[in-house]
Amino acid sequence: MDISGLNIVVPLAGPDFVSADGSLKALMDIGQADPFLYATLKQRPWARGTAPSSYAFVLHDRAETRAFASDYLQAWFPGCRVVFLSHFTAGAAFSSLAGAALQLGAHNNPVLIDLADILYATALDPALHFARHADVGGLALTFQSQNPLYSYLRKNDEGNVVEAAEKKVISSEASAGTYAFRSGSVLLKALAHALENAPTQTHRDLFFVCPLFNGILAQSLAVTTTKVENVRDMKQMGG
Repeated sequence: MDISGLNIVVPLAGPDFVSADGSLKALMDIGQADPFLYATLKQRPWARGTAPSSYAFVLHDRAETRAFASDYLQAWFPGCRVVFLSHFTAGAAFSSLAGAALQLGAHNNPVLIDLADILYATALDPALHFARHADVGGLALTFQSQNPLYSYLRKNDEGNVVEAAEKKVISSEASAGTYAFRSGSVLLKALAHALENAPTQTHRDLFFVCPLFNGILAQSLAVTTTKVENVRDMKQMGG
């Protein structure tokens, strides 16, 4: 398997992406030169070595998102892939699958799903991490919190991740909304696990990304975490 590449999926197809007044949360002014979404994605360390064509954005199909894709996404990430969904899906896990469908192939490279709603600092290289740790199937970026707005990962006494939960405080290690999967096949098996165990793997009948890590654990693969710093959450900034 070639693990040097990294495919990045950014699911933006939720009902809250376009506000009632027609404004887009991705373009929110956060006091920097760039609007929120671009500032967030540009700050990720892997952005410097990732081709724009390796990004896939998933949007709900409407006039505002079509204009956003042509006026902003293609300017920020020339040649990036964009999927427009005619209807809302059963959660970000499946919206992400629509983006991954444009990237998955025989190379079976790592897939990174970035909800892109939290700014943070990290030096992580996901592809290198997978290359060095053959037993790791998933990698989550985390920070300390006990706010029920977030998703959480719980570790046992040995420091191994044993559970992931959506909007449920099962530890003090909250997800920063960025999830790396060792390969497309690991991601697909994790999605299958979520479907087969929907009563325990959904939140308000929706499939979110964080609980997919339970599906990685079910494959007898490890999930590791990396702490991030300088966290700025859009939800805490009025977005």
